[in-house]
Amino acid sequence: MIWRAVIPGLLLASTALAEDEPFHLGVQTHMEQGWANSAIRLARDMGATHLRDEIGWAKAEKQPGVYNFDVADKYMLPIIKQGMTPLIVITDTNPLYDNGDTPHSNEGRKAMAAWVSAIFSHYGVNNVQIEIGNEVNADDFVSGPFTEDPPAYFASLVRAVRDRLDQDHPEAHIMCAGLNTIGIGFYRAFFQSGGLDSCDAISVHPYRDNPDTLLIELSRLTSLMEDFGGARPIYVTEFGQWFDDPHDAPDYMVKMVSQLATAGVTDAYWYALLDEEWWPNMGLLDKNAQNRKPAADAFELLQGTLLPLGRPTARDSVDTVHIYEFGDGGNGFVVWGSEADIEVTGKASYFDTRGRPIEAISVLSDTPVVITGQGLEVRLTSPGNSADTQYQFNQPPWSYFARRPEVGIVPLEVIDWRWPSFLGAPDLSPLNIGYNGITTARFDEEPYSAIERFTAKTAGSHTINGWWQAETTTEPSRLFIRHNDTILTEVDITTNRFSLPEITLDLQTGDVVEFEVTPTGPGGDSFTTRRIKISGPTVQTTAAPLSD
Repeated sequence: MIWRAVIPGLLLASTALAEDEPFHLGVQTHMEQGWANSAIRLARDMGATHLRDEIGWAKAEKQPGVYNFDVADKYMLPIIKQGMTPLIVITDTNPLYDNGDTPHSNEGRKAMAAWVSAIFSHYGVNNVQIEIGNEVNADDFVSGPFTEDPPAYFASLVRAVRDRLDQDHPEAHIMCAGLNTIGIGFYRAFFQSGGLDSCDAISVHPYRDNPDTLLIELSRLTSLMEDFGGARPIYVTEFGQWFDDPHDAPDYMVKMVSQLATAGVTDAYWYALLDEEWWPNMGLLDKNAQNRKPAADAFELLQGTLLPLGRPTARDSVDTVHIYEFGDGGNGFVVWGSEADIEVTGKASYFDTRGRPIEAISVLSDTPVVITGQGLEVRLTSPGNSADTQYQFNQPPWSYFARRPEVGIVPLEVIDWRWPSFLGAPDLSPLNIGYNGITTARFDEEPYSAIERFTAKTAGSHTINGWWQAETTTEPSRLFIRHNDTILTEVDITTNRFSLPEITLDLQTGDVVEFEVTPTGPGGDSFTTRRIKISGPTVQTTAAPLSD
């Protein structure tokens, strides 16, 4: 099975779920865990109108069917009174039911359904949003018999909630799942068990190192929903990253928000407002709320400057280029890409993702740049690299293969499971190719290689650059680069990054360049990170305007 390639602008058109609705950038709080109410004001002052939190089920229901919201009211009522919308995730358990395990019996499911209905009754359907499930594809958030078949048990759980709400609050909506990463295999099993029928929206936590791999996965999720009866709105109820350097957070946030809003995602919630003991480097502020972190600047830039202009639209048709216009008046853009050239017409100001002024740019890089003005026109004058593994995972002109001893080169297929999909084969695990790296394997002492193949779309001179590096916890490997059947480079890949001296090739249409990683250690489980960039003849002969 091959993923269908899409350009960013097509995803919004395919969902058609939220293009007329404003995009809300919210933030995760943990008021239920004892945060001070001052956190609510901090979030509001930074521009957030939506907060994601919890209400302790066991704290509120200590006798069957009797609910006490005194603890929750201390933060829920201030949130609502300040005009903010709380999103309450339903993920905990209650010792009154199913021995305190994740609800799995009819009694337990009905009890959780009654609990959800009670929340709507107490706070009002129009004042609160409800998300059923939090990372139910992970072992940390489920227990008991539920763990034997989480997709099926979860489908039964949301069905019970839906049935109760249809009786008590037919106008109430719920979103479901909140998977950690876009686990297509889990969603498919959940939908096969009837789960999608009970959900008004689907939620997801698209955690990833590389934001440039986001849109194709969201497109697959939308297509999967269509296969099971119809697409639902998508909510991103957590996103963020464990940043070794907090200065990397602003670029990441702006890239993710630009794409999520363009793709028709309804709302997205940054994780989190404050650093936490277990996640000390993901907050907008430190854990004591005494110091701002770089992410706070990006959050305020989005809330105060870009998102008020309107949902962004992709103004490009090149998959190695990202140009997003916020609104439709030429007043705000976010741009980045693989060494493409642009031209901006009009009086423009340029900023980094923290909102700090920078010099004008004419060449795009991986670093996103914010461009503001009035009636600006942005033109792509050269597409830059025609192939880049950072931007085009499992999209043309790339294809993927394994070399099986005594068999030869065979294509890899998409393997879906409860975590991010990858390219592999059912009988070749752990061999796989993912957006973040390549894992090889050895069976019966024979090496099995992984191959990334570039196929030239046009004839002419092409230049190839790249780097490869073995992870410290795995074995080294060996890299072979071939043009058709001719070996161009053969080199060992270790933990010291290998940077390829630039190669220039005169390619004919249909010529292939293969990058093969083969294991050299006894175990064969080498994991290699890499990036390959290839530039070639420009297909586009005239520059096309990228704003209306």
